[in-house]
Order: sequence, then C-alpha cells, then structure tokens
Amino acid sequence: MESIKDILKNLKREEKEDTPQGELFDTSSLSKSKNILNDKHKYISKEYQYYGLRLAGKLGDSKRITMYIKWAKEKPRVILEQAFSFAIDYPSAKDRSRIFMWKVKELENESKKKKESIPEKQNP
Repeated sequence: MESIKDILKNLKREEKEDTPQGELFDTSSLSKSKNILNDKHKYISKEYQYYGLRLAGKLGDSKRITMYIKWAKEKPRVILEQAFSFAIDYPSAKDRSRIFMWKVKELENESKKKKESIPEKQNP
C-alpha cells in the first residue's frame, strides 16, 4: 500500500508529464516551502531545535524561527508552555506570535518578582 506522500508525488509527476513541452528549468523546486517542518528534519540534532520549530509552526511565524529555537534553549520550558497555551486559547487573535511574546515577557516578570520577594521574606 502506498503512502499519501508517494501518491502526491505521483500526481505531481503526472501533471508535469501532461505539459506539451517541459520548462528548461523547473523553478517550482526552488520556491520557498510553506511547510516549516520538513519530513526529514534535516539539520535538527537537538530537542530544543525541534521544539522551537514546532512553536514557530503552530504560531504561524516563519520569520522568527531562530528566535523560537533560542528561546527553547534558554528560557524555562514552563514559561514557554504557559505562554503557548495562552496564545492558542486567545479568542480574537490576529497574530498569535505577538500574543505569545507578550505573555512570555509577562510570565518572566512575574517569576522575577517572585524571586526578589522570597529573599526579602527570609531576611527580616
């Protein structure tokens, strides 16, 4: 049984064969793919890279993929997960990536305030 991927490849080949004269240079292979995550995950060797790509893909922000990978490496995963769930659940979001970034900033500020308040309580 063929996979869906193989069936789609065969359909594309049939479409190319239907043209009376093929192009001299096939530019469709050079066009930028709309799919952020490719099938083979080439050049992804760490888990945080995959997590950053997944965040960018689900938020629909292909321009800032490197930022999401960096954040996945440096920021606590709890903050990123909370901000992601907030951004996805936001009812009238035009740009979920901006909501995500705002929420990350808010959660970081809250965690800094908690860390600052804990030493003050311990040293009366």
